[in-house]
Amino acid sequence: MRRPLLLIFYFLMVVWSIAVWCETGFSFQSIGIGKSAAILLTGTIGIVLFILSILELVSYLIFLPIAGGSIRALSQVHGESLLIPLTASILFLALASNILTGSIYGWGLWTLLFITLSAIIFLALNFSRDSVGKSSEANVPTPETSLIAQLMGLILGAEIVTVSAGATPISPWRVDKLPQDTWVVDVRTKAEFQWNRLDGADNFPWGIGLYDAALAHSKSQPVLVTCLSGHRSPAVAVMLRKMGFEQVYNLHWGLIYYMILNRGKKQSGTFRLTRSSRDTSGRGKDYKAISVGYVMTQVIILALAPIEKWSTGTQVSGLQKWIGGTIGLSGFVAAYMAYRVLGRNFRVFAAPRRSGTLATRGIYSKVRHPMYTAVICAFLGYVIYWGSKWSFIFWLAMTALYVIKAWKEESVLEQRYAGYNDYRKRTWKFIPYIY
Repeated sequence: MRRPLLLIFYFLMVVWSIAVWCETGFSFQSIGIGKSAAILLTGTIGIVLFILSILELVSYLIFLPIAGGSIRALSQVHGESLLIPLTASILFLALASNILTGSIYGWGLWTLLFITLSAIIFLALNFSRDSVGKSSEANVPTPETSLIAQLMGLILGAEIVTVSAGATPISPWRVDKLPQDTWVVDVRTKAEFQWNRLDGADNFPWGIGLYDAALAHSKSQPVLVTCLSGHRSPAVAVMLRKMGFEQVYNLHWGLIYYMILNRGKKQSGTFRLTRSSRDTSGRGKDYKAISVGYVMTQVIILALAPIEKWSTGTQVSGLQKWIGGTIGLSGFVAAYMAYRVLGRNFRVFAAPRRSGTLATRGIYSKVRHPMYTAVICAFLGYVIYWGSKWSFIFWLAMTALYVIKAWKEESVLEQRYAGYNDYRKRTWKFIPYIY
């Protein structure tokens, strides 16, 4: 029933767009402080949800081609459920637009959109409660999650894959409550698996080979699916649940949190870490404060630029839009070129992969940090396109954070690669022949 309702929602969204365009031409009325605050709140929520849901969908599309014989079952639950956060983001953005335009037709159609999404969420929550109830009847651990927490998790996309499919998210501190004969499925790469793992785990990178291996296991045997951060394992938990396994658990927040909780502790049995004394906090210097800082500035830039234009009525010339679009597009091109060169060496940590190599070809033969250059250019183009003075201040802050991060990373790379000093002498940090 949820799938037809999703189709109805997106059909109504098209009707809403046409109605608002015909009534107002998407021209915006003058607004006060109260409405500006409401627009900022709803618009920011909508943009953040939209970005998160797109990232989740991209992860799903990457996993789908290697799902093997379970691809049909996986798509029926995983793909459909991931549309709920995206749908919620669109509803928030439509609300912000209604406040800006004051469209009467827009408000009427938005009410129908809200009712449709509420029905979808109601059905999803009922399905997840039924699944948890069955687990409780089987006398196995179930998550103690309130209705409000389930609702927020559903809208934000957290746990939605496993819960909607009838699998059970389990917190790291509750793993030891599972039976010792639990089949532990680790879907990380082989290098990650060798680094640290649960003692009784079997390794199936990204789920490859798991479909055939699962056929040899009893469907009544409990299964715990793990990965590093809890983002790769949900899709595999869905696959096992759809194959008929009665008790499937997904390690919520992943092994990294489990390692931190059990660091230095004496463990035994299936859920013992092979390296319980390893300092997981030393897995590369992530510079958390810097990372949080530039992510926050990026979210603010994305939300603030259009809001400033709409609230102040700033007029942007066609030439300025063309310049901004060109700079932004150049950023995406540079990011693609850098990603092509990096391949499997790409990662968000400052420290390089243990099996990685120093990238010196392609765009890296001229620039040492082209990914950062790409992001800086993309956001600069966005700011110029909207003509936003407020966002430009946050863009400067974001750029400064990337410069600091690049400076810190180079000390890490210098220690890791013997030839990095020579490479640094013949290349530029961000822009060839400039900086």
